[in-house]
Amino acid sequence: MTRAAAPTATVRATTGAAWWLAPIVVATVAGFASSFSKRPHTLDVAHAAHGMLALGWSVLLVSQAFLADTRRREWHRISAMLGIIFAIGLVATSVPMLSAIATAAIANDNFRPTGYGLLALDVLLLALFVALVAVAVAWVRRPAVHSRVMAATGLLALPAGLGRGYMALFSVGPLTASHLALGTAHAMLVGLIVRDRRAMQMEPVFPATIVTLLAIQASFPLMARAPWFDTLARTLVGSP
Repeated sequence: MTRAAAPTATVRATTGAAWWLAPIVVATVAGFASSFSKRPHTLDVAHAAHGMLALGWSVLLVSQAFLADTRRREWHRISAMLGIIFAIGLVATSVPMLSAIATAAIANDNFRPTGYGLLALDVLLLALFVALVAVAVAWVRRPAVHSRVMAATGLLALPAGLGRGYMALFSVGPLTASHLALGTAHAMLVGLIVRDRRAMQMEPVFPATIVTLLAIQASFPLMARAPWFDTLARTLVGSP
């Protein structure tokens, strides 16, 4: 969503993304609200910056979809510059977040399996985020593809944001909640694929995203138990 498209047909192919991105923003904000409202004094600069950048990215996705739908091409292009800043900031501030999880896992043997699982999931989702943004930039002149790729990045916040809600709602652990949140993302993607088929606007983005997320869901528990992953976690915190 960094640039609007010229052809009318492809612009129509992007229509309607805001309606399903908005609930994702609400779920993500609700999931992280307690961290910012109940314990603001415990937040360091990196955590606060990461939270604000994540919120900004989510809101930007909705606004970009709205600008594309309403043909406000110039505003769409201008706001794209902000999106690039948010993307770079999100990746940069993710490193302290990963280090914090690794630190907690290494310090507590009982938490380590859960902590390593969350760390593995976050590493894979961060890699997918970077890949999606890169693909979106590369396909900026194909709005039907570009908009779907950018919109798919919004789903990556569900394991962290919606997962916290599932923990409270169903009294489950973080890893189970993450699987439930990923299941929600799969269901949304299936719905979007069905919608595209009915509109005769099939693109490979959503099918490729659901396959990738399924692969991540299946592999991150195995990755967390691999000996090399313990080395990676200790490298993140500078621990021998």
